[in-house]
Amino acid sequence: MKKDSLLYIIKVTFFVVLAAFLLDKLTYLGLTELNSHVFTGQSGGKTNTFLSKKNNLDLIVFGSSRANHHIDPLVISKNSFNIGVDGSKIAFSGTLIKTLPKNKEQTVLLHISPKNSFEDSYKGEDITTLSKYYHQNETIRTEMVSLHQNSPIKNFFWCLNYNGSVLGLLKNYFFPKHSSEKYHGYDPLHTNKEQQQVFEKVLAKRKPNPCKKKLSLNIVYKKYITELKEFCEANNKRLILFTAPIYQDDCKNDDETLSQLLKKEKIEYWNFTDFFANDRSLENWRDNSHLSNIGAEKLTQEIKTLLNNDQN
Repeated sequence: MKKDSLLYIIKVTFFVVLAAFLLDKLTYLGLTELNSHVFTGQSGGKTNTFLSKKNNLDLIVFGSSRANHHIDPLVISKNSFNIGVDGSKIAFSGTLIKTLPKNKEQTVLLHISPKNSFEDSYKGEDITTLSKYYHQNETIRTEMVSLHQNSPIKNFFWCLNYNGSVLGLLKNYFFPKHSSEKYHGYDPLHTNKEQQQVFEKVLAKRKPNPCKKKLSLNIVYKKYITELKEFCEANNKRLILFTAPIYQDDCKNDDETLSQLLKKEKIEYWNFTDFFANDRSLENWRDNSHLSNIGAEKLTQEIKTLLNNDQN
């Protein structure tokens, strides 16, 4: 290849890469501006609402769908928020807890799943839901790096951090579900008689899942349990881990093992797995691991009572 041809290819390649880099940054700025106006939906709007309110809250509920749909924070405190997000695990919640203000008295209710706590394959991949904040929030960036959930190419092409969330952001920008001022994060699951009958049929056909004989705490869960305890103790926060009710709990050994581990770490743990053991009404349930709004109201009242008793 002639020298002039090689130089030409190098120049063209350079300008193409430069143009792609500039286009990426302009698009990223546009998406970030769009994201800053979205305050509903689990593609980022709910997290935006939490980040905007977190410094002034007294009580915050963290966790998966079993936190999101199960606890109405306003029943407990008028200055509260539920940042439960469907499908998330401890890395997502633990990272957001670490963004809370230093030395401000707050109660942190964190849902923990005994089953997920002993899952060998979990690597903290749910933290990638926060990718859009990678270049905006130092705490989130640090956590993603520590879990090796940051892609090197995303350091160059920032728009990739919005992968999978753009459509959701657009939807909630043009058609917001709630007023951000009135929304406190709780998303109840309403059911009707027909849905209850379907659930009853599912239960009749349901076969128990086999229990794991050897239980070892997942390394990511171990990391966050230790670090969150230290963070909350150092910053005037009461950390309470809890497990939401289950209609049919196939295994008890994971509950008992987790309870023992948390007791050893001197972490407050409320296990509500069998909360409805004496109330088998299907009106309390949406499915085997999710409560209806009726069941959620009962659980919320119990948590409120426990917190009030502690204060008294």
